[in-house]
Amino acid sequence: MMKNTELKGYMIILVVLFSLFMVYQLISHQIFYNHLKTDSITAWGEISAKLIEQNPENEAEIMKVLTSNSSDSSEYQEKGREILRQYGLYEDLETKLFPLLNNHISSFNQTILWGMICFGLILFLANYIQYKIIFNKIKQLTSTAKKIIDGDYSVTINENKEGDIAKLTVSFRSMKDIIRKNMKDLLVEKEFLGQMLQDISHQLKTPLSTISIYNEMLLNEDLPRQQQVQLLQNNEIQISRMNVLIQNLLKVAKIDAKAISFDKEPLNLVNTINEVLNRLENIINERDLSIDWYGTEEVVVNHDKLWMQEALMNLLKNAIEHSKPGNTITIQVNDTPIYIELIIQDFGEGIAAEDLPHIFNRFYKASTSKKHGSTGIGLALTKAIIEAHQALIKVESEKNVYTKFTITFIKF
Repeated sequence: MMKNTELKGYMIILVVLFSLFMVYQLISHQIFYNHLKTDSITAWGEISAKLIEQNPENEAEIMKVLTSNSSDSSEYQEKGREILRQYGLYEDLETKLFPLLNNHISSFNQTILWGMICFGLILFLANYIQYKIIFNKIKQLTSTAKKIIDGDYSVTINENKEGDIAKLTVSFRSMKDIIRKNMKDLLVEKEFLGQMLQDISHQLKTPLSTISIYNEMLLNEDLPRQQQVQLLQNNEIQISRMNVLIQNLLKVAKIDAKAISFDKEPLNLVNTINEVLNRLENIINERDLSIDWYGTEEVVVNHDKLWMQEALMNLLKNAIEHSKPGNTITIQVNDTPIYIELIIQDFGEGIAAEDLPHIFNRFYKASTSKKHGSTGIGLALTKAIIEAHQALIKVESEKNVYTKFTITFIKF
């Protein structure tokens, strides 16, 4: 079955024109035969009338000869040819020497010639229209391509018919949409990169300025040894802070660029959380905090253990640092047929309502936060890791009451 509608339409036109030409030929031949028959009857009628007038008694025999019903017609045909040859009339004689027959043949040839000319013109016109339509569409695509190159993505390409041109149009439209999306993504990435560089510059400016001041003070030869050690320790703190910032930024950038291959495997999420708690045990004890567990002892989730611990470490450290001494942090795991839900909740400072929409933004720090030395990148990294596991994370909070982070792992 022919799928190319342009070629199919062209073939239909050819078939229709060929059929019309054949009908025209048949009609022309029929007219030629009718004229030839009429003239033959007229000529033979004239000959018969004269013969019968001269020989009335031979009328029946004459009519038999004319209708080829005579028993000895072959003998008379040969005699007739001999008589005609005596007057210069024979089969190889040129047609123009037979005026009556020549007129009919000439008329018939002219009819056929004009018919061929007319149908040739019609075929040429049909081809012209067909190719003009095709080339107009190609011209439209070329014009659209130039506009897209110039950055005009508002152009529309419409093609409602089927066929290769329609397929080309659809592919071209898809290419336009992809280019527009890529350009939009590039602009967003450019803005993001600019903002990121600005934020990094802002974040590094303070510790670098502090280190510079401390170094100038260390150059003072009269500075006591104890103060020198203190300044060096302060420099070490600032360098560690910058190191953490850079490392977290690199992690977030790699996740965003999909440059990290997560080694996901079905593991017990409870064990992953317990390992993080063991690493934070000293801080928990120093702040006299308690951890309350709710849920089953085994919940299998497909995850990369190391990266998931990185995300949970940020959430639990955040809960610990914002809890008051003696408070409780609750960890709840809910296993349902559709999803697995992990809830980490503290009852400390809480987050103001105006800060909640921005809490996962890079370098964002709540205006009322009492956490010193924070880079504002931890929660952004956590969100990137969680979403890389095709999971969801959300936060709920009320100032000075509680903060609750909920991670949802969809099973399907």
